[in-house]
Amino acid sequence: MIEQDILMQEGMNLLYSGMVVVFSFLLLLIISVNLLRIVFSSKPQKNISSTPASIKNDVHHKIIKEVLGGIRS
Repeated sequence: MIEQDILMQEGMNLLYSGMVVVFSFLLLLIISVNLLRIVFSSKPQKNISSTPASIKNDVHHKIIKEVLGGIRS
């Protein structure tokens, strides 16, 4: 009976240590992702495209009309 108790105790210790390792890894992952987000979002974003939004919307509307026209016919 004593050997089974020792085996159960070792199993529980292994279970708890594994849970602590996983919890600490996830906590470190969450903290590092948030820190990287703060670091990279502090840089000013440059506007890559110089076309105004109205021209982009017109192009999108034309594409949608072409697609819908092709579906209906």
